[in-house]
Amino acid sequence: MNKKYYLPLFAATLFATGTFAAPELPPGDPYGVCTHVDAWDFKLAPQMFTQMKELSLKQVRTDFSWRAVNPKPGEWNFSRHDAVVDLAEKKGISLLPILTYDVAWASPAHRHLDAWGEYVRKTVSRYQRKLRAWEIFNEPNIGGFWNDTPSGKDYAKLLKRSYEEIKKIDPGLTVVYGGVNGVPLPYIEESFQAEAGKWFDVMAVHPYSSKPEDMLETIAALKALMKKYGIDKPIYATEIGWSTMELQKSFAPLLSEALKQVGVDPAETPLVITDVSTETLARAEWQLPRFKERITIGLDELKNLDPARYPVLIPCIGERFEMKYFPDLVQYVRKGGTLLLMFGLPFYYDLQPDGKGGLREVKIENSAWPELHIGWEAFWTNKDVPFKEKTQKAAPGFTQCGEISFMPMGRFLHDRNLKPGDQFIPIIEATADRYHSAAAALYKLNSDLKGNVIVCPTMKFNRGVSEEKLSELVSRTFLNAKEAGIDKLFFYQYRAIEENRHEPEDHFGIVHHDLQPKKAFYAWKLLSQLLPPQSKEFQLEQQTASLFHASWRRPDGKKIHAVWSAGEPVTARISGSSAPESILRHWGPKVQPAADQRYRIDGGPLFFCDVETLSIVPDSGDIQ
Repeated sequence: MNKKYYLPLFAATLFATGTFAAPELPPGDPYGVCTHVDAWDFKLAPQMFTQMKELSLKQVRTDFSWRAVNPKPGEWNFSRHDAVVDLAEKKGISLLPILTYDVAWASPAHRHLDAWGEYVRKTVSRYQRKLRAWEIFNEPNIGGFWNDTPSGKDYAKLLKRSYEEIKKIDPGLTVVYGGVNGVPLPYIEESFQAEAGKWFDVMAVHPYSSKPEDMLETIAALKALMKKYGIDKPIYATEIGWSTMELQKSFAPLLSEALKQVGVDPAETPLVITDVSTETLARAEWQLPRFKERITIGLDELKNLDPARYPVLIPCIGERFEMKYFPDLVQYVRKGGTLLLMFGLPFYYDLQPDGKGGLREVKIENSAWPELHIGWEAFWTNKDVPFKEKTQKAAPGFTQCGEISFMPMGRFLHDRNLKPGDQFIPIIEATADRYHSAAAALYKLNSDLKGNVIVCPTMKFNRGVSEEKLSELVSRTFLNAKEAGIDKLFFYQYRAIEENRHEPEDHFGIVHHDLQPKKAFYAWKLLSQLLPPQSKEFQLEQQTASLFHASWRRPDGKKIHAVWSAGEPVTARISGSSAPESILRHWGPKVQPAADQRYRIDGGPLFFCDVETLSIVPDSGDIQ
């Protein structure tokens, strides 16, 4: 996360300090959490660190960003981080700091390695005795954080310089590869090809997914890639989590009405979509109307697409497109086709050959939009445009579609590229003080272009999960991570700031903004008791497509079993070699033993405690 904040003058005296020994990252302890105690969590850090003891939580990942400690050229201010480090030492918390981002006069960081090296030296040398592991950048494969086209090769250069600086200070310090968003194997391999494997001690990824069980496959693939390059090193998941934001209203009613206004009934119309990943499509399709059928084509087939037979096309999902095919889109609209453009600003990046058989992003911003008679603006393209809108509402003609979610993006649509005969029809109106614009719009064209373009940049993938669902996912995340061979996992994140009810980022967390626990807090507490560090004999078995069974032996010798479904709830006959000491729901309540041994198994693990073996037989019957 990359937000601006300011260092208070009282930072150095906010926390009481002590002479306690700050532990290194505890070996064998998988439980970690992300916070922003360097930023918006700063004032609450004493209470947070105290509360974490209830979870036996001792490992916290947080930014030590360049711009925070070096606000002006030649000016260094470590007062806030001094306070955080002293507090962590006093509370027995081990920090995993992230050296990350850039400064205005040295951006992007990888093009200013001497300045970056100075930042690394000053920061690491200051805290080397207390902070023994350092993560090098946060999600460098994300352009908004990297401030350049992401490149594994360029990251390897920055990682090498960081490693060399850190090891000069103390060869015993641990260097952690910058946690990449997801598990992007092509990016990681590009860095390995540039010898990144020499310049870190621990690999790190952020294996975000719809369900934790996906880690079993993605981490196996990562391990295979590491083995290919002779890299045998521990793996951390330095971020993974889910937002409990208020469930976003689907755009489907708005899109249905927009299509109706151009004479298209989705229920009677096929939808054509270019070849995108199954995961991306699955995350997007809940926002779409229900079409008669969905047809997938390759980009090279666009030139032959007949809008009379296939009147609606989604050419891309998100902001990237191979612009060599853009003329085919223009021709499609010229002949009467309708484009659906969603999830950010389509055509913001051109995907061009990288010379290695892959594609690289090249930022082209809004240069292609006028060819479709559409347009957008943002604060970085027009100084009179606000950073974000303050209100959104359905525009006239769309109010009958029901309530909309407020999803501010700061990307606004305009009509300045229209030609005579074209119409600009707002779908969602956006305002900020005296600024009025549209956050989604229908471009109904009747000039040299005879089709339509529906643009919804404010639409987001993340729908959020319920607090109940998050409590289920917390337990399963650590269980699957252990099976996958992840040594440490830092859950994202501890406290949800909850400023905007529809902003996903504001609702990641296992406690609320006031530190009141969500149910996930109690699920974590129970799991940390049932699966403490140094537990052994861990096994995870997939009984069916969705039914999972994990077992392990605690340090006190007791055998624990966990059973859950990664899909729809199922029933199963479960019997043990002896009567279990207790049966517990995933957040703590006891379950009475079933006389017929039939149990309902859902997304929250059901724990069977102190029983050596467990027999699990899926049962198609229903529990009343």
